[in-house]
Amino acid sequence: MILNFSKDSPKFYGRRKGRKLSATAKMALIYGENHLIKSKNQTHYFSELFSSNKNQKIILEIGFGNGENLVELAKKYPERLLIGAEPFLNSAIQCIQKLKKYNIKNVKIWQDDIKKILDFVPPNIISEIKILFPDPWPKTKHKSRRLIQPEFIERLNLILVKGGTITIGTDHSILKSWILENFQTSRKFVWVANNAKNWRTRPSDCVEQNMKKNHMKPIGFPVGLFIKKYKSVCRTI
Repeated sequence: MILNFSKDSPKFYGRRKGRKLSATAKMALIYGENHLIKSKNQTHYFSELFSSNKNQKIILEIGFGNGENLVELAKKYPERLLIGAEPFLNSAIQCIQKLKKYNIKNVKIWQDDIKKILDFVPPNIISEIKILFPDPWPKTKHKSRRLIQPEFIERLNLILVKGGTITIGTDHSILKSWILENFQTSRKFVWVANNAKNWRTRPSDCVEQNMKKNHMKPIGFPVGLFIKKYKSVCRTI
């Protein structure tokens, strides 16, 4: 099932599809359809999805790539519901193939831009959000293309439970500074780091392969930013 994108959809920067799909990839889309979030009747779909999983912890991974981290989380926490969003079709198919290989049942995939469905997610329901290595868009003229923006942070704040966490991985110094500046400006989150080791150490629930990419030149090592939503009244950071 390949989703259709309307002209009034949120503007998206990046690739949606790569090389021509193989017969195996097309079959994965067919047999993995039960993992895919439908593009129509989203209000009804999400209402049923969350009501049937209201007693579970829910993890949202935005931009899961080939699904390596998402699949490992699903295997580690079979009692939790995991939702993954990935606009690049070829990568999403690789993830579906892994889900079928390991017979994983607790993962739902939105094969499109995450911003399209945030309004359908009930408030205060997501326990954890993971954003591993989003595109840094390092040029100043492209900063509006970066995923982390004030409006996006506010939307994440609405769906995240009080005390919920956001883990962001990056290996780019410009993006690291941008992320921290925007979260601190929102005053609804706190960066949980007592010393440099806290953010230079790979989070225990992020697989090592996903936290070590090949484009590490800007700062030389990957950074794990662990950000937590305040449980009570917002405080100045």
